[in-house]
Amino acid sequence: MYLEGLEMKRAQIRRGDPTLDDETVEKLLREWIMDRPMDAPGRIRSV
Repeated sequence: MYLEGLEMKRAQIRRGDPTLDDETVEKLLREWIMDRPMDAPGRIRSV
């Protein structure tokens, strides 16, 4: 499910700006992943 979710987010980014190249889409995807709240599932919590 995780990989399918990433594909859905990539598609959303591309729909938002169809002129983006693959490298920029991946950069925006990484930024989105890192900007998740600390209590979001899948995020490592600091102890």
